[in-house]
This record gives sequence, structure tokens and C-alpha cells, in this order.
Amino acid sequence: MSEQNTTPETTPAPSPHAPESATGSSRRRWFRVFAVLAGLLPLVALEAGLRLFDVGRPADDPDPFAGFNQNFPLFERQGAVYRTSRARAPFIASQEFPAEKPRGGFRLFCFGGSTVYGHPYTGETAFPQWLELELAGRDPSRAWQAINCGGVSYASYRIAPMVQEVLRYQPDLIIVATGHNEFLEDRTYHSLKTRSALWSGLQRTAYSLHTVNLVRQSLHRGSATALFSAADPAAGAELSTHVNTRLDYASGYASYRRDEAWWQNVVAQYDESVRQIVAACRAAHVPVLLVRLGSNLRDCPPYKSEHRLGLAPGAEADWQAAFDLATAAEKTDLPRALSFYQEAAAIDADYALLNFRLARVLDRLGRTQEALSYFEKARDSDICPLRITAPLEQTLLRIAAETHTPLVDAAHVIAARSPAGIPGNDWYVDHVHPTIGGHQVIARTIAAQFPARGWLTSTTEWPEAERVKTYTSHLATLGPAYLADGKRRLAWLEDWAKRQRLAAETLPNDAAGFARVAFRCLDLGDDAAAGEALREALKRDAGVADLVRTRAQQLTTEGRAESAAALLRQLP
Repeated sequence: MSEQNTTPETTPAPSPHAPESATGSSRRRWFRVFAVLAGLLPLVALEAGLRLFDVGRPADDPDPFAGFNQNFPLFERQGAVYRTSRARAPFIASQEFPAEKPRGGFRLFCFGGSTVYGHPYTGETAFPQWLELELAGRDPSRAWQAINCGGVSYASYRIAPMVQEVLRYQPDLIIVATGHNEFLEDRTYHSLKTRSALWSGLQRTAYSLHTVNLVRQSLHRGSATALFSAADPAAGAELSTHVNTRLDYASGYASYRRDEAWWQNVVAQYDESVRQIVAACRAAHVPVLLVRLGSNLRDCPPYKSEHRLGLAPGAEADWQAAFDLATAAEKTDLPRALSFYQEAAAIDADYALLNFRLARVLDRLGRTQEALSYFEKARDSDICPLRITAPLEQTLLRIAAETHTPLVDAAHVIAARSPAGIPGNDWYVDHVHPTIGGHQVIARTIAAQFPARGWLTSTTEWPEAERVKTYTSHLATLGPAYLADGKRRLAWLEDWAKRQRLAAETLPNDAAGFARVAFRCLDLGDDAAAGEALREALKRDAGVADLVRTRAQQLTTEGRAESAAALLRQLP
């Protein structure tokens, strides 16, 4: 039997790479934590100091999330009142309302684009203001508050988050009049609305820091925005400190091309946004009222035209030849011009300007119902759609019907007051913005809904004489330069929209057209130009005197008796 090895086992020497003890590891981790905290201490102190001295508040800088971030509210409380946040300037007019709603008061918020805002004037003559006056006139026992939340260039997707916010401010009614701005911005905000909860929370937290917003204010487009856009290129393309419309850029007009898929996506997003607004109001048990806005059909040529896709060069040459012949004939022979325009339409009926020309000739020939359909087609075939289109209108009507939401058809009411049902410069000062009288009509049409809905308990009608007196008194507070200031803003707007490209198309071609130009000039405080245009109208056809008398009566009911008298003095 062999001897077993009885050599005792020895403990191996510690390896230089062996793990350190648990105590040492813990000590190092805490050292690192304290080192990080020490490094952050100056930033924490800076943030605390900025908050102490109220510097770099998020609400003081434009919202880089286009309204999708609760750190950039529409309103912020200042003592006993809520005021429009400075982050929203200059796109939303400054508004103020008591934090505590008066007992028995009625508070409504009006949402939409620049029409609600009151362009080219200001909110003092926008329909929310007239609505407040109308309701107070009908029932002076209640405290009526109509808060104007119209945003210049704001589309429905910007409005939806704002409605969510104001539902916290004890509203009795939400009014939504949107649709003209849906094609302005080349964005869908998909990445903003589909952010993960974690990423959304991190972004909200960062933009709640005064330090971050101070950097943004210093650099205008601060490094904080660049930080997030670098992490999410899609979001970076959408984040903006302003409403960046395509027409704001030198290549903006050229960027509008025939794109059926994009148009369909815009309509789908409009549907989504309006339904979201209605659903949010329903969930909060707050009534919502939709408004269908109209636009200038008779005196607003389309902004951009393109031939249909796939048109052969030879066919395009034939189309152009017919179009040129019609253009020449339109000066002296309307039936012949119509024939050539129809010949061009047989080749390509999708060219927006052709549809406008057809409408104009038919209108002058007295075939107004046919003219109306072509005016609408010209609007809907516009490659640069700055007016609400038929698909958007149909979407709005469908939502109202399917959700049983009351809808005010302001477009129909104004059209019904227009000759042959075709609104033009007599009710709109440009492509979409109503005259002061147009805003008053919209307000009265909305107010007519109140008794049946139970929002106005008084059944007493406001005497017309009292209404005119109130209108006159209110307009007198605006000062003598108010209309002229609107004219200056309108000049900027038309330059922005590249209206000079089709300036010749906006010129009147008949007596009625010159009369409408006169009415428009009067609405913009240009009495001299109004007189010149009216004299030309009367020289071409003395029959326009009836239009002048009708317009003078309208001006009187608007509280503008002096303008009415000046207009009548132009008559022989």
C-alpha cells in the first residue's frame, strides 16, 4: 500500500487583480456620488438664484414645443387674474380674466386662427368682442366674459393642447372656429405627440429649469433645443420657438407643389385634432360649439396654380394657346372668352387660375350659380391653400353630425348676405379675414344659438337702436387711426402671401367689382381710394348705386354712420 501525500495545503497569495473588499467598494461609490453632487452644486445654486429673482421663467420665452408642453401655458396667474403668457406673444393677443369666476358669470373661450384674433385689425373688433357685447346687451344681469384665444397662423393641432389647458379655468363654453391655417406649416408633430412618457418627462423637466430657458433667451434658439434635436432628429425638425409657416422662407412659395398624399394627411390631422377638442370638452362636461368660417371667393384669385400631373407637353401648349386667346377676348367679348376657357378646361381642368377665370366670366355674364361652383373649385384647386377647403369643411360638418356638436355656419350666413350668394370684398378685407361688419354678423349668429341651448336664460331681444348705439360707442374708443393701422398690417400680410404675383388678377373688371373695391378701401380707412373706385364704378354702370345704398345701410347698423354718410355723398 503506497503512502498518501500528506503535504499540507497552502493558501495562495492574493492576486493583484482580486476584487476589493465590500467596504472599499462602497466607499468609492459614495465618493463618486459626492463628486458628482459637488460638480452640480454650482448649477443648483444658479437655478435657485434664478428662481429667487424670477429670471428665466419658461413662460417668458416662446414655447419650443408648439403648445405640447405644459411648462408653456397659454395663461398664467398673476395675483387675482389670469393673463396671457408672454411666451405666446406675438401670436396670441393679450387677454385677462379674473381667477375666480364671478357668481352667476358666464365664461367662454374662443379658439381659432387669425380670424378669431381679429386680423388685420386687433381683438377689439373680432367676433369674440362683439359676442360679449351682444350677450351683455341681451342679458345685462350676468357677467359675460369672452376670452379671445385666436392664434395668428395657428392650425387645429396647435389649438387642441390649449383647449385642454383652459378646461381648468371654469369655462361655461368653448367656441372653436378653425380651418384656414391647416396647410401653412409643413409638419405633423408626429414625433412630439408620440414621445415616450420617459422622454416627454425629461424634456418637460429640462424646459422647466430657469437655467435652460435663460440660455434659450440669450441665444434665441438656445443650446437646450439643440440638445434635444440632436437626440431626436425628427423632433428637432419640428421644435420651433415660433410658428414657422412655409411662406416665411424665401423658398416657401416654391415649396408648395401638387401633393395629393400630403393634402389627405392634412385633412386627416384636422379630423383628429377637432375630434380631440370635442372629446376633451365632453370629458370635462363643458359645452363646445363649432364654427364654419367662410372666405373671399369672388375677389380672391388662387395663390398658386399647377397643371395636372402627367399632362403631355403638346397638350400643355394647346392649353396655353386657348388660355391666351380667352385672356385677350375677355376684354371685349365675354362669350368668346368663355368658349376659349372651356376649351382649355377640356385639356386640364385642375389649373386653379383657369377655374377662377371661368368663374369671373360666368359671374359677369349673370350665370351666378355656375360661377359660384367655379369660384369654389378655384379655391379647392389652389396649390397654396390659404383658405379652408371643401374637404376640411366636409370634415367639420361630419364631426358635428357624428358627435352631435352644435355648429354655427357663419360662412353660409355671410354668403346669404352677398350678391348671388358669392362673398367678396364686400365682406372680407382679404382672402379670409372678415370686415368689421362681418365679425359682427358672426357674433350675432353665434349668440342666436344661446337661448335654445340654455346658455342665455333671458328671451328679451336687444333693441336694434341700442345695439347700434353700443357699436358706435365701442368703435369710438378705438381712435381715428384704427382702420389705417389695419391697412398697414394687411399690406404686410399680402406681401407675405406673395399676392403681388397675381396683382393683375385682383383688379376689378366691372362696375360691381369697382364698388366692392370702394367698400374694402372704406373698411381700411382709405377714404380717398374709396371715392376714386366708387366714381369709376358709377361711371361704368349707374346701377351700382343700389349696391352703394345697401352698403351704407350696413355701415349704419355697424355703428359707422359717418362712413355711411360719406359713401352716400358719392352718389349723384
